[in-house]
Amino acid sequence: MGIAGANGKMGALTATTLQAADDIEYVGGLVRKGTAQPGQFDDTAAFIAAAKPDVLVDFSLFPDSKRIALDALERGVRPVIGTSGYGPDDLADIRSAVERTGVGAIFAPNFSVGAVLMMRFALAAAPRYDAVEIVETHESGKKDAPSGTAMTTARKLAGSGAFARAETKVIKAPGARGADVSGIGVHSLRLPGIVAQQEVVLGGQGEILSIRHQSLSRQSFMPGVLLAVRAAKDLARFVDGLDELV
Repeated sequence: MGIAGANGKMGALTATTLQAADDIEYVGGLVRKGTAQPGQFDDTAAFIAAAKPDVLVDFSLFPDSKRIALDALERGVRPVIGTSGYGPDDLADIRSAVERTGVGAIFAPNFSVGAVLMMRFALAAAPRYDAVEIVETHESGKKDAPSGTAMTTARKLAGSGAFARAETKVIKAPGARGADVSGIGVHSLRLPGIVAQQEVVLGGQGEILSIRHQSLSRQSFMPGVLLAVRAAKDLARFVDGLDELV
């Protein structure tokens, strides 16, 4: 197994986790041009040719992540993608490459098992409620907003039924009602001192239901990473999210 983005916070932690797993062989990391250390590579083709990974966990940055994933698929390596920034068209391109090559791939906007369950519970509750909003919070340094988890949650909720979003006639400051993702309100907070948190708030007649998940450390993502890596080894299809693996 190899890692793209091996020098990042998630990449470095994943490398340590893979090396500690008895049933997984870690073969090295892929990093940005000019930053490679011993055991690392800064070229996808050279990395795959020399290290021969069968699975490549991707915690690089978008859009480089997409290029790396497509290149890996063409070379017979199964990507497990945890990078934010993918849109529906990007995922369609990955899916198309999987179908063409017969090499599997996993896209996981969040590797936390708790986050997967949070989305599952929200989808189960959705038909019983009239309105829903999502509030997601990440560390100040996160480069994109909304998060991939929030975007995925919003799209799944939008496909589960019709929600009414209250109209506000006077907007006193741009963005006051948050982003509109497939008709679902999404609010992004960026603060120091936090890893990740998401709350789905569903409103109905005389009540609200709040479903919240919080990651207190990046270690919370490692069980999901291991789950995906082990599932990807012999995969021949595209898996969108960890939901079907949990």
